Order: sequence, then C-alpha cells, then structure tokens
Amino acid sequence: MFRMLYSVLLPFLSPFIVYWIYRRVKKIRRKDYPLQMLIAAGLALVLIFLFIFSVPDKAPANSAYTAPKFENGHIVPASLGQKNAK
Repeated sequence: MFRMLYSVLLPFLSPFIVYWIYRRVKKIRRKDYPLQMLIAAGLALVLIFLFIFSVPDKAPANSAYTAPKFENGHIVPASLGQKNAK
C-alpha cells in the first residue's frame, strides 16, 4: 500500500498541491482551475517516476537470485549469481 502511495498517488497529486500552494501565496481568488493541465502533469510525473525507478534495477538475463539464509549462526545475505547450466 505504501508503494502505491509514493509511486503513483504522490506524483499524481503533486501538481495539484503545488498549484494550491501557489494560489494561496499569490492570493488568487478565481474559481476556475486548469484541471486538464494538472491531470496531464500528474500523469506525466507518474510515468516518469515509474520509468526512472523501474528501468535501472534490472538484473542481467543470465543471473539467478539466491535468497538470504541462516548458516552457522550468521545470516548470509541475498546475492545474484550465475545460473547453473543444465
């Protein structure tokens, strides 16, 4: 749930929050909101955020994940290694 909050909801709502703060600082009283522009900016931020945080962390295609384990009283951390050839 927290991941949904910071990766989708927060980037989407940030243009609305910035615009609301801008209106408060400048004391703008008009009733119309640039709703289409705020929605477009929010969607663009969500796409940018998801692209930036999903692409760089890819593991190589020939790697295998080894889960962390408890051996001889110590925790052996997780690792990425070569796949066993069959």
